[in-house]
Amino acid sequence: MASEWRIDELQTVATCPACGAAPGEYRYQQLHDYLESVPGEWSLRDCRGCGSLFLDPRPTPQAIGKAYASYYTHRSGATTYEDDNGHSLLWRLANGYMNARYGPQRLPAIAAGRFMIPLIPALRQQLDFFYRGLPRVKGRLLDVGCGNGVFLLRARAAGWNVAGVEPDPLAVATARLDGLDVFEGTLDSFCDAQRFDVITSSHVIEHVHEPRALLKRMFDLLRTDGTIWLATPNVQSMGHRWFGRAWRGLEPPRHLVVFSAQALRGLLTKVGFTDIRFHRRGRGAAYILRASRELARRKRSDARGLPPGVVDLMASLSATAGEELVITARKPC
Repeated sequence: MASEWRIDELQTVATCPACGAAPGEYRYQQLHDYLESVPGEWSLRDCRGCGSLFLDPRPTPQAIGKAYASYYTHRSGATTYEDDNGHSLLWRLANGYMNARYGPQRLPAIAAGRFMIPLIPALRQQLDFFYRGLPRVKGRLLDVGCGNGVFLLRARAAGWNVAGVEPDPLAVATARLDGLDVFEGTLDSFCDAQRFDVITSSHVIEHVHEPRALLKRMFDLLRTDGTIWLATPNVQSMGHRWFGRAWRGLEPPRHLVVFSAQALRGLLTKVGFTDIRFHRRGRGAAYILRASRELARRKRSDARGLPPGVVDLMASLSATAGEELVITARKPC
């Protein structure tokens, strides 16, 4: 039970939010928020149908804001964007690849990177994640949960017409200082006369009470033949299997659902998406593994970590082995 929350601020979850199946047993109980120190003890249930985990009980939509009181960072997106660069040989080769593939004209760059970076699959996949696999043909892009707008700046520099949706007013103000068109609120209250060619959403779907409704709204906002790109923690990851209840991807009480690949495929299919693809993540596990080890050491000072290189290698070989699931899907004609 989540203590220090009023009864009317919590709700039980009768069925899995990802697939609608009956809940299974509790996998984890007496979880605490060591990341943002939100009070309470939290429990995660297994889903018998899709293998996802979900928080039960969970904060109501009206009370969930208490879990985010100190969550957001409001560093300038432009500063973050400028920091995502360097002058080393590897950075110059990477910029050469990104310029050729996505068109941002990053400097300094070595043009030969367009040929050399693909020879290192884990790095090429990391750079594709950096640009969210954007199509070569430019158009209108919406980023749901855009934060300070750093990805919007990246996409705008690559030639996209960008807009964002973000519920946190301070993050919205930060993004607008960089000249970005960002709507303050949630996607269900966002409206636009024109449709979008691409909608992206990084680490948002695990935070929402009604993931199917979120995907349906994205579907409605897409143009015919438009695509969505999603990233979310992977309940079947190596890190979760290794660290268990200390895995950083659980993050109670903000992560309401931790999805399996099966669950996401099912949700996207039910909404009407086709051409559903899971993409290899490549490099990128170091942060979540380091944070998980630190959480594990709160209980056992000698808790062992998991080498990021091993996880990155697996994530470069299998689309469902990484710490994150990366998915694209298309709105059919």
